[in-house]
Amino acid sequence: MAIPEPLGLTRRTVLTGAAALLAAGSAGLTVPRPADAAGLPQIRAAAAGWTGRNGELLVLTADPATEDDYAVRLLTPTENPATGAELGPPLPLSLPAGFHPHSMAALGDTLWMTGAVELGPDRARPALVRVRESAASYAPLPLPKTIRSGIATAVAPLGERGLAVAVEGCSDPHLAVITRAHLAVTANAGRSWTDRPLATGLGEGYGTVLAGTAGGLFAVVANGEGAQTIRTGHRLARAMTLADAGRPMAAVAAPDHVSVFSDHHGTVTETRFTHAGAPLEAAPACACRGEILAVPGRPGTWLETDGQTIHIRDMS
Repeated sequence: MAIPEPLGLTRRTVLTGAAALLAAGSAGLTVPRPADAAGLPQIRAAAAGWTGRNGELLVLTADPATEDDYAVRLLTPTENPATGAELGPPLPLSLPAGFHPHSMAALGDTLWMTGAVELGPDRARPALVRVRESAASYAPLPLPKTIRSGIATAVAPLGERGLAVAVEGCSDPHLAVITRAHLAVTANAGRSWTDRPLATGLGEGYGTVLAGTAGGLFAVVANGEGAQTIRTGHRLARAMTLADAGRPMAAVAAPDHVSVFSDHHGTVTETRFTHAGAPLEAAPACACRGEILAVPGRPGTWLETDGQTIHIRDMS
């Protein structure tokens, strides 16, 4: 699933030509890298529930050395917990030329991928791709005039036909920073969209994570200083702001709460909230390592990857 003129995309970095779009605050953060001997691809995103693959757990991977050569693979547990889960071979999917994926979620027979499309040597625009069977094509995505450079990042399914997509970037088409976040929502599997601002004045923001709950949407936006703002519900009312909470990595919704996993000065933390955004009792000490990835379509489930193994975790 190679893409010409590769870009490297992580939750913190988009490289396009000679320019870099940094979902800022990345300075000093350690990105987990697979050991050469392990040969494990980078794990970029996860999703479950795609009927095109019988609802299996899927991951989006990239080559660990070049940060391109994107692929979607099955991820299956093994009998030995110490070895983690096992990656299958790449599925026969081809992405549109110039598209560089970031996250994914499934709605029925459609797999949705967020990311960016390269417009030139120093320009990238948020983009959304729709995958049915083995065919992928760009899908309409509302972009505000205030985001002329950026990337579509977090994505969360809302019910059987709804989807929420975070769009992040800035107003300068050639400036590579995230200063604002916008939200696009469809209730009919992409036939029509509504959109609204999610956050502005982020300085150089860390990025946004989303989770769908029974009460609507749970969104976490963080500025470059690590202050996290929680918004919830169908109206995305502001629930609270947490100072110095770090870079949000994943929001994982369970039936009775949402766990937000963050990178706080190199340590993974877990903070628990009600679906309405009220803080709950302190979560147990998190023994997580490396990067945490939510699994849209499988409530209460997340992945942990330290570059050498992948572990499937759940609230049980």
